[in-house]
Amino acid sequence: MTYDVNIDQYCLQCEVTSLLDVPPDPWATTSDWDAYGYRELEFRVVSGQVYDENGTASDAGRNGCAALAEQYAELIEEELWRQIEAERQDVA
Repeated sequence: MTYDVNIDQYCLQCEVTSLLDVPPDPWATTSDWDAYGYRELEFRVVSGQVYDENGTASDAGRNGCAALAEQYAELIEEELWRQIEAERQDVA
């Protein structure tokens, strides 16, 4: 799935490549990961636009997208989870 993520002056189009959302199981005794649940998400930045102070957009390019994915990984992942959770609420 592809999502748009806006961070600072960047508009990034991100593709979620792997998603694990394991709910907690309080009866699990083999591992605390199973008891508390866990979430993992992997993504890649497919494309990106950079906006200057005048609002003019330019393409970030492949290397720019890779650098932005590394620099803003935590913020991108947080925004992706927010959008995924919002989608799940809309479906329910």
